[in-house]
Amino acid sequence: MTDNKNNPFNKPTDHQIKPRYVDFNISEKSPLYWHGENAFNTHFFNAFFTTFPAGEMFFVRSVQKYRHLINNEELQQDINDFSSQEGNHSHAHDLHGDVLAAQGYSSIARDNKFLDGALKLFNKVMPKFSLAVTIAIEHFTAILSHQVYASPELFVEPIHEDFKPLFLWHAAEEIEHKGVAYDVYQAVDGSYSRRIIAMVLTTITILMLVFVRLAPLLRKDKLLWSGRTWKNGMSFLFGKQGLFTLVVPHYKQFYRRDFHPWDEQDYHFIDQFREEFDSGRFVNNIPTSATSA
Repeated sequence: MTDNKNNPFNKPTDHQIKPRYVDFNISEKSPLYWHGENAFNTHFFNAFFTTFPAGEMFFVRSVQKYRHLINNEELQQDINDFSSQEGNHSHAHDLHGDVLAAQGYSSIARDNKFLDGALKLFNKVMPKFSLAVTIAIEHFTAILSHQVYASPELFVEPIHEDFKPLFLWHAAEEIEHKGVAYDVYQAVDGSYSRRIIAMVLTTITILMLVFVRLAPLLRKDKLLWSGRTWKNGMSFLFGKQGLFTLVVPHYKQFYRRDFHPWDEQDYHFIDQFREEFDSGRFVNNIPTSATSA
């Protein structure tokens, strides 16, 4: 964290966190394979994105638990805006889960019920470690969001028009609020060892969880045992230009003692998104509106 008294949270000078509510045109009529017409790529994101209804509310609870210890007015406002954005994300991906259920993918609702219960218990039993896990996962979402905007030819351009706005909107807002949970953690705890343990355990858990959730989706499409599907999928994730390969350098920054999310100054990546939203041209001219807590 910077020592600059005028910018204690190391944020870009023109930075703001702006909660935005968007009505997306995703429905059961949307294509099953919406990422490059590829089953593995699509279901990887389906499996990951549909953890967000439970996950985003876990983040909010983790941060809100300690807001009474925050004396900085700017950070208090950031907590409000962070919570509003995450609530909107949870709602949007809950609707995404409903679409998948309507398309016949029944495992998502069952998995999410279990996940939501487990995370609520986690918040109750281990609140401080929950906050550490939150900043670890927020780092994951921040670096993946960074990659969405850094390599649109790989991760945005192949997306069907029904889903592309959801991708861009969520990634942009993750970049906007990527430092909030970390700043709260530093204010109320700041333990380096707890932060690192949380990241190691979170990394293992996320990888396991996504693949556990991915399997039933591929099984329904009779692709679970398809060697070609898995070969292409591993290339998408771990190949030279793979999603996980590209984020490794950014991921490793978290393990530095002096790490802060805004060490990566990528706020300018979302300038076009912010301009399009504010001018009303986002989401294929579907009306948009901003909301706040």
